Amino acid sequence: MSKAPASAVVLGLTVFLTPLIPATSMFGFEQIKVLFFIVSITLIGFVWMRKRFKWTNISKVGWVFILILMTTSLLGVQPLPSILGAPPYFQGLILYTYFYLFYILVRESKIKLEVWSKILVGSAILVSFIAIRDWVFVNLLVQNVSLYAGRVVSTFGQPNFYAGFLLLTLPFTYRLGKYGWLWGLILVVGILVSYSRSAVLLALTLMILGLIYQLKIKYKLGGIILGTVLLSIYIAWKLSSGIVGNEINNPIANINPDLTKESVEKRVYILPLSFHIASDRLFTGFGLENIPVSFSNYFNENKHVLFEENLSIKPFLFGLKDTYIDRTHNYFLDVLMFSGILGLVSYLVLVLLLLKKSFKTFFFLPLLIYLIWVQFQNQSIVHLMFFWFLAGLIDKDLKV
Repeated sequence: MSKAPASAVVLGLTVFLTPLIPATSMFGFEQIKVLFFIVSITLIGFVWMRKRFKWTNISKVGWVFILILMTTSLLGVQPLPSILGAPPYFQGLILYTYFYLFYILVRESKIKLEVWSKILVGSAILVSFIAIRDWVFVNLLVQNVSLYAGRVVSTFGQPNFYAGFLLLTLPFTYRLGKYGWLWGLILVVGILVSYSRSAVLLALTLMILGLIYQLKIKYKLGGIILGTVLLSIYIAWKLSSGIVGNEINNPIANINPDLTKESVEKRVYILPLSFHIASDRLFTGFGLENIPVSFSNYFNENKHVLFEENLSIKPFLFGLKDTYIDRTHNYFLDVLMFSGILGLVSYLVLVLLLLKKSFKTFFFLPLLIYLIWVQFQNQSIVHLMFFWFLAGLIDKDLKV
């Protein structure tokens, strides 16, 4: 039995360990993960760089996307943070270039899907155990642990981040044989203790789909899936704490929110304004990591129109003006602000190629879950890694 190449071992360890690395006294939750990822991929790159790889439509479009990010970042409002990355995410051009190399390494590796599934699920189980442990410490044993707005954060520093990782990994439990349901249940419990509404709804949907698959229920499958989705939307809308009611319905109904009692950090306020700001540099974009300065410049340049000469001032604009906004909670809109319409088009073409190639394979489900997730949530480095990881597996011509 031949040993796995050193590059494959390091690549597997990179995927396994990156989500597990906690913050230290010197580096925050995201920064230390970014540093570890870059160092690991650099080590693999030195071993692998003499090898040749085959260009595919996916690799070509992915490279075009990276080149557009490079051009728009160099021409953006603040090139240096666009290249190096900026707090809190450190997702600059250097990191995106490494994502592309990571995709190539995954595509060219000889690691089988079953092994990748064990690596991903194993990492996610440990993240889930840490979250469950912290929840028990806080709610049952009344001990102090790291929290975010009263919610456990595991190794991510933010509950939605770790819940999103568990959610994206959940479909891979289907590949782990008869005990896959047990590992999936552990991940679902980890998601539940995060109190992430979108992750909980999507996880419940995945559980129902998994049950349908296990029971071989093939008749009326479309109706069952549609009913599940509609029920999830109805619950989310009706519950006052639901994601739709809290983020969309209530803010729209309350056009003049009391800023002393209500936060304006809601998607229904941020998304339209983000799109309006993006339209100012529709073709050039602002560059990676420049969303905060784009908002600041917008309010400074338009303060007379928005506040001083406006007889019908929208109260939420006062709140947004003093809010640090580094992402829009919608990755497609983020890409538009980063790289303009050309960058967004290249990214969408990449996504369509991946959807087309993965259709009728196992990879279609995790890719679809990822694309739904990024419509509502910001991303850690781990989520972006997951996308390029999937791209590598899909482009590998695995027939599963």
